Amino acid sequence: MLGHFTDNKKSLQPTQWEPPLTTTYAVRSGDTLNALARRFGVSASQLAQTNNISNPNKINVGQQLVIPDRFENKPASTPATANGGDTFEAGSPSSTSAVRDSGGRTHPTSADGTPMYKQGDDQWGGRSLGTGSSISLAGCAMTSTAMAISKISGKAINPGELDAYLDRNKGYDGNGIMWDTAAKAAGLSASKQAWNLSTINNQIDAGRPVVVGVDYKAGSGGGRNGTDHWITITGRGTQNGKNVYFANDPSTGNQITLSEQNGRLVGGPKNYKTTGELVTFSGGNPRPGTAAPTADTSTPSTGGTANTGGTPAPTTNGASVKGMALPSGDLERGAKGAEVEKLQKALVKLGFMTQAEMNTGPGTFGPRTQGALKEFQEAHGVKNTGYYGPLTRQAFQKLGAEVGGSAAPSTDGTSSTGGTSGTDGTSGVTGPLPKTGNAFIDRVAADAIKSQRQTGVPASVTLAQALLESGAGKSGLATKGNNFFGIKGEGPAGHVTMPTKEYSRSQGWHTVDANFRKYNTPAESFADHGKFLRENKRYANAFKHTDDAAQFAREIHRAGYATDPGYADKLISIINKYDLQRFDQIGRQ
Repeated sequence: MLGHFTDNKKSLQPTQWEPPLTTTYAVRSGDTLNALARRFGVSASQLAQTNNISNPNKINVGQQLVIPDRFENKPASTPATANGGDTFEAGSPSSTSAVRDSGGRTHPTSADGTPMYKQGDDQWGGRSLGTGSSISLAGCAMTSTAMAISKISGKAINPGELDAYLDRNKGYDGNGIMWDTAAKAAGLSASKQAWNLSTINNQIDAGRPVVVGVDYKAGSGGGRNGTDHWITITGRGTQNGKNVYFANDPSTGNQITLSEQNGRLVGGPKNYKTTGELVTFSGGNPRPGTAAPTADTSTPSTGGTANTGGTPAPTTNGASVKGMALPSGDLERGAKGAEVEKLQKALVKLGFMTQAEMNTGPGTFGPRTQGALKEFQEAHGVKNTGYYGPLTRQAFQKLGAEVGGSAAPSTDGTSSTGGTSGTDGTSGVTGPLPKTGNAFIDRVAADAIKSQRQTGVPASVTLAQALLESGAGKSGLATKGNNFFGIKGEGPAGHVTMPTKEYSRSQGWHTVDANFRKYNTPAESFADHGKFLRENKRYANAFKHTDDAAQFAREIHRAGYATDPGYADKLISIINKYDLQRFDQIGRQ
């Protein structure tokens, strides 16, 4: 059940198992294993197994015993149900179905079609896990993985079957699961990702459950070596106006509800808190919100391209959209109108969406449309962001679609900064962009995206820095010098001398006068900022993390971009507050 993940930059490492403890006990005179088992509410055999005791009749005074945590056998908290005004997306607990494994046994699913397996199930709970435990005691990571890969591949691979596959294919390191080997049982691949709620959202909206680590023990604190348990996140929605996430918990075999608190997800039978450990799976061809009721797993899949149960995997099969009109501007989830309906009709024509699905919301860019678009993108070599942008339009054009040539005006009244992006992704941004509610960010977002396409600097980091450094464009440096990033020196229009606060250990915060670069336009400032980071060797390490905005921010801070000790944390807070990483997705189009 329990374990923690050891991170390694070079390769995807296994979950390193640790005994499922909440209590230790020093043996006293007169104690017996049976008496202690009754006292702590566990079985004598389990107590012996946890402590590697070969002779249950022999324990020594002073011997330290670890007492297994038995919460996995307690009833789960009742899954939340929809109240008036609540909205539920893929994976919400609005309905369940069932899947059947190769032995003919059926298993309930969460609403998205992910099997709900319990690690302590009699069918497999007693199986030896790795080299020194059992699935019941330490199989949470493996059971969570079985749930995720079953949904994504359409093959109901139960924990016992996955354990047998791992045994045959050297899929354990001690008691630690080798993620990628486990994924191959379903013809998939596994990837350790940086913690990011946007990554989770994109995956589950596309029908891809993700496995995350949680802590619940007093003092474990999360983070490195803090993962006590693993669960499978399957969907998200809102309850009482608040964002919630749904997960299948292998400890109970039931669904739990988590809420978002300060960038972490919290909830479940032991008040779980996510630790930042996140594993995603690629390959297969999942359909959001659908189950595979008659999946056959007699032989693990080796291809990962066919869906063997439930809704068939969509293919173009020679279908074209020749002559169909498609939008020229960008579209994202939440958009409505005739342009969205054009996109939906093309997705129906190509088989990525059914007419019945479209009829539930014609002209509304909702979760079904986003999921279908992600599948189209993945099938045509475009990063599956679910955002309809330049590269996605090009993919449709290759199939014969007619995309209008003029860019849609942005909704804030400012013009687009360039034409349709080419395959090099370095030209400007077309069409309306997402609105954040912050007028400054909405005004300069296109410049940040353009900088990302030219230099690789995540647009979210650029926007957060601009907001922080310029006081949302209201600082003297921004108004007098069009300098939004506090870069010192001579600029295209000379320099501006301004007082600035700096921090040092010897002086603390103090004010000094300094020369800052002056620009002719705000766009020059954004372009120079990206170039400044890209060409300065001191920031080279940051560019190893262009897909992880938070880490990119930490790296430029570590390299000396700002003297404020809390600089990186402030940037990350701004990124999360305004969900700025959606602009990174657009920048990758």
